[in-house]
Amino acid sequence: MNSISKIMKIKKYLYSILFFCSLLLNSQNEYAFVVESEDGEVLENNQVLEFNSVQYPNASYIFFVRNLTSEAINVRAEVLNISGTDGSMMEFCFGECYFGVELNTPYPLNSFVTIEPGETQTSIGDHFFNQDPGDGNNPVSFQFRFYMVDSEGNEVMSIPELMTDYFVTYQYQAQSFSLDENFSENLQLYLNQKILTITAPSEYTVSLFDTSGKNILTTQLIEGINSIDVSSIANGIYILKFNHDFNRSDHRKILLN
Repeated sequence: MNSISKIMKIKKYLYSILFFCSLLLNSQNEYAFVVESEDGEVLENNQVLEFNSVQYPNASYIFFVRNLTSEAINVRAEVLNISGTDGSMMEFCFGECYFGVELNTPYPLNSFVTIEPGETQTSIGDHFFNQDPGDGNNPVSFQFRFYMVDSEGNEVMSIPELMTDYFVTYQYQAQSFSLDENFSENLQLYLNQKILTITAPSEYTVSLFDTSGKNILTTQLIEGINSIDVSSIANGIYILKFNHDFNRSDHRKILLN
């Protein structure tokens, strides 16, 4: 075999490798649509949206579904998992609004949302908004799945090279705090709906300061569960200072919202 033939065979071999590599690259699945924030930030598939409030507007999250294909698509949504709640206090809007959601139920109930190529849905204000504080310890969580449907509202099961569903989790966790000093190792706190609950192993004096050092309130804690209404205090960052006997103290930063 002469050198020219060898060179031609090597070239054919290299071309074959490049061809199959190109097929592999082009066959990678792409998303038919994505979910975006109100500001146009794309959420990652399976992203968890975390909240420490059940009050509007802090607990409300506006979203848009953007069609990435060259044709109009139809989209519905369902809740795959609910934990820490029964779902009755989740306000979910997608095309239509529902106060309370149920597992494996398609929304909108009797229709779907049509989205034009490169656009988002035309309905304004589609959002998640949980108002259930749960038990104050375990998170309240909802896993949503958005998926493509046909003109009859049935799920589109397979489109070559396209991923036709997208997952987003909404999670609420009451703001919790822990104190490190030995004297306060059993002191437990959580903030829920502007009610600060403190479980104290003995008597304490607690003071709330703003970031400028101004004293906002001071109160005595008794042994056991104490509830402090902070609904009249403006949202922001504050410092909680705990004083015990023998001039021992500890402090923690909290966020009221």
